Amino acid sequence: MSYPTTSDHIDSHARQAWALAELLVDHYGGQEDHNVLNDDIMSGLMENLAYHTAKIQEINAGSGGDHAG
Repeated sequence: MSYPTTSDHIDSHARQAWALAELLVDHYGGQEDHNVLNDDIMSGLMENLAYHTAKIQEINAGSGGDHAG
């Protein structure tokens, strides 16, 4: 996907990261009775969150990151 501006590219990754963070907090949150997602799913979500934050850092550093989204 092509983004019209760098801000749009960052915004796209930020929205994805925010949604993942909310899901992690809502469903994991350190409380055993709310832990409805298994460890493999949680690990995948955390890796995806790390991917999006790394892309934001790359874009901010001027390396361009992944323009495919």
